[in-house]
Amino acid sequence: MFAAKTTAMTVLMALNLALGVAFLLTAPAFAQSGSVQSSAQSQISYKTSYPKISADSNNSVTVQSEHHLYKPGDTVKVTGSVSGDMKDKTKSDTVTVKLVDAKGSVVANQSAKVDSNGEYSASLNLPASAQGGEYSAGSKLEVDASVLGLLDAQVVAKLESSMSFTVATPSSTSVKADNGQEFKVDIASNSTVSNVEFKQSEKMVTFKAAGETGTRGVTQVTVPKAMLSGQMVVMIDGKAAASDSNDVIVTSDTSAETTFEINYHHSEHDVSVTGTNVVPEFPLATLVMAGAVGSIMAVLTIARKRGYVSWPKN
Repeated sequence: MFAAKTTAMTVLMALNLALGVAFLLTAPAFAQSGSVQSSAQSQISYKTSYPKISADSNNSVTVQSEHHLYKPGDTVKVTGSVSGDMKDKTKSDTVTVKLVDAKGSVVANQSAKVDSNGEYSASLNLPASAQGGEYSAGSKLEVDASVLGLLDAQVVAKLESSMSFTVATPSSTSVKADNGQEFKVDIASNSTVSNVEFKQSEKMVTFKAAGETGTRGVTQVTVPKAMLSGQMVVMIDGKAAASDSNDVIVTSDTSAETTFEINYHHSEHDVSVTGTNVVPEFPLATLVMAGAVGSIMAVLTIARKRGYVSWPKN
């Protein structure tokens, strides 16, 4: 009885030791993993927004959306500006912003005040049932009828402006790492996207994007950082997109994932997102734990053979 209890206590202490060793060895790795994710955010050198368009004598009223692609139900942030000369001529500081779908129907509208710097902003919600396609955001400086009648045709023609953006429904593609771990890659695009793959050995996610030649293409791809992170680069047809270009912006960068918005002219393209950190073939904690427990069991087996401890009969 005493031998059995002694053995049970020994085994328990040995396993606790194994757990302690595994924890101590893996804790730095976990901390390093966290720091990698943090540094991964700072290592992404692409812009987080498109350049601001300012009003001038040729474009008295400007308008632009924050992103070039939105999903049904998203909030579209619209910004713009009005030239000082136009404000003086119209004596107006109110802009009406509208979102118009591919069929020409207004899906959202909002009034915005032009501040002392000549700038305005508005946030409009797309319907959750919004159909995919090319939409437009339009802004018009609202002018009192008594003033409007005094303006010449050239000024009236510059009271409004518009720009286009894409609405697309996202889709998720499951990809697997070499260790069998499954990840979701979310993609929304006005292109036909196919052949989504995770090439672990090459540290990249790849896909094909195709569309009618001569049209504008845009794709948002969300990459889980547990799968791929670090210094991340977007490549189109094997050529890295320059960090200072407007072809790629980062629309979201969290501790869990990064979303890139990629712009190109349609035909057919091979697109890839590469990183410097990739999911390991085997989780470090599993390897350390297996090694620690295996070592302890080997020691106990030797001790039993030498008569230092005895296994319980039951």
